Amino acid sequence: MRVEGIEIGDIVEVDRLGRRFHAIVAGAAPGGLTIQPLDRRVTYRSCRAREVVAHWAKRGRPRVTSEPLEPQVRQLELDLTPRSEPAG
Repeated sequence: MRVEGIEIGDIVEVDRLGRRFHAIVAGAAPGGLTIQPLDRRVTYRSCRAREVVAHWAKRGRPRVTSEPLEPQVRQLELDLTPRSEPAG
């Protein structure tokens, strides 16, 4: 996997010598990443780029604003006018 898009604080799944574990990225290392495993029993503190199996990016919460949301140009318009009942 390419480690260019992986940033500090992201979570990665690592497969090292057949052992899979999840870790938090602590920084970049030559040829890979410096990691902090979530499981205390795992003693690895670095991994190579080819050992990273999956990546989850850490994202903040969405911003909360008091302004109403504006519809986007590509948003579908919904017809909210009440329908007349069909004649019997």
